[in-house]
Amino acid sequence: MSNFDIKRFAKTARWQCGMSMKSVLSFAAGLSFGYLFPMFGWLYPCLKGAETLDEGRLMHSVELCTVVYLVVLIIAGTWIFADMKTKEQCIKVKMLPATDLEKYLVRWLGVTLGTMVVGVVSYCVADTLRILTCLVAGVDYMGCTIPDFLRLLFTDTSTGLMLAGSTPAYTPGVTFTAIGWVIGAQSLYILGGTLLRRYQFVITSAVHIVLFIALAVVVSGARVDVDRAVMDSSNNAAFYAVGTLLMAVAVANWCLSYRVFRRMQVVNNKWINL
Repeated sequence: MSNFDIKRFAKTARWQCGMSMKSVLSFAAGLSFGYLFPMFGWLYPCLKGAETLDEGRLMHSVELCTVVYLVVLIIAGTWIFADMKTKEQCIKVKMLPATDLEKYLVRWLGVTLGTMVVGVVSYCVADTLRILTCLVAGVDYMGCTIPDFLRLLFTDTSTGLMLAGSTPAYTPGVTFTAIGWVIGAQSLYILGGTLLRRYQFVITSAVHIVLFIALAVVVSGARVDVDRAVMDSSNNAAFYAVGTLLMAVAVANWCLSYRVFRRMQVVNNKWINL
């Protein structure tokens, strides 16, 4: 089997969904619980007897949830081959009647598009629980925040760290660079999750921290006024170039990850999948 077949790909995806359903449900439940922390941080004063609630604080909790969503989306790449730890698990995957490309794409979509969908669904569950808690506690303000959550993630030019009602602080080029960084960071975790057999998250995070430190040293040495640079629209072209470079790095990481997967054996090195 050397050609990509959409029917075979669909069967592989259904098989993978069936095998991963328990883990996905556990992940969704844990993420919903994580969203509830900032939500109940907003609700706590009312439960303690406060007469009014600050809608701005509620929006701030939604923005914190968008940060949780982005962090989870980035690190989810670590789990791309989390179910291939033992010899038996490797045999099960390697013996699937599908090409390596089809098997890899199924897992790649799982940790990218799948994580995006599960993250939104988990937020819907968490917001529903918040509304039910408001009903039980007799809280007046129970508005649904799902549209605000989706707006902050996919349409608003501001970031999830900005206060509600504030104007966009950054130019489109900076936003494009931020998107490129999210994609690039997630691709690095995908590469780490594919290449490494142990401590994938820790090692990949350490590499990420080193890259951040190196970038901070370069910016500091260049004496660049970062605050002014990100607000200046004349720098848009430079930021678009940086964002494009980050996305190119992401594609390279995905290609390397796929090449590693193709070389994976039933019995691999103790530390890496080669």
